[in-house]
Amino acid sequence: MHAPRRRKPEGSARAVIAVAALVVAVLIAGPLAAIFAFALERGFAPALEVLQRSDVHAALGLSALAAGVTVPFVTVFGTAAAWVITRTELPGRKLLLGLVNVPFAIPPVVSGLLIVLTLGPRTPAGAWFAAQGLPVCFAAPAVVLATSLVSLGVVAKDLVPLLETLGPAEEIAARALGASPLQAFWRVTMPGLRLPLLHAAVGALARALGEFGSVTVVSGRIRGETMTVPLLIEALYGEYDKTAAFALAAMLALVALGAVALKKSVELAFERGAGSLSP
Repeated sequence: MHAPRRRKPEGSARAVIAVAALVVAVLIAGPLAAIFAFALERGFAPALEVLQRSDVHAALGLSALAAGVTVPFVTVFGTAAAWVITRTELPGRKLLLGLVNVPFAIPPVVSGLLIVLTLGPRTPAGAWFAAQGLPVCFAAPAVVLATSLVSLGVVAKDLVPLLETLGPAEEIAARALGASPLQAFWRVTMPGLRLPLLHAAVGALARALGEFGSVTVVSGRIRGETMTVPLLIEALYGEYDKTAAFALAAMLALVALGAVALKKSVELAFERGAGSLSP
């Protein structure tokens, strides 16, 4: 007979919960509350006036552009890469797995330097693009490229272990019934990946909106042109314009909280749908 498993003392469980709550309060809730408190220190009117500034409009537009390009790109790329890595025996799949992990292995500043050394105005490729009237570095394209590069593996990193855990058995059965590999993945496996994919896309959005290091290198920090919201926040804080800096920081925090709330609402909707289908 197997010895019965010992249950942890209730006091220990409560202590762990208390410590977790304390960590959340100190590292997340406290700083968030401080950001909103500083943003509204002079009232709502000064904070709202920040949104009327031209440099803020430009930063918001560039951040939206970078996130709008990055999130769909890394979502599609990450899904395709995860499928190739876990469902095929192509010779280059290990190289692809390494490529997915590269952005997590090197600092974002180094990623920015790689773009400058490859597409900077003094490089052959960069000079050619500039001659066509499409400069890459120290312009919006470099910001989008840098944001996409550092976010490249966010989705694939979440999907690869999940697909390995699920295994290919159901896809193999679908292929035995006449489906192509892509059809088997899309119709059999993909429905079960919707929630993980949503989670990964929210992570990519957060990474894109908050990227600082690589964008600092490639943007040239031109105010009103190549500054994203994080760069503008840092510049405003350095100029002691704390109301504007914290107002923009609060806006970013609200976007992040909204994305998390959206993800949770979609999760609940899926759970309700699954519950209604169960006998």
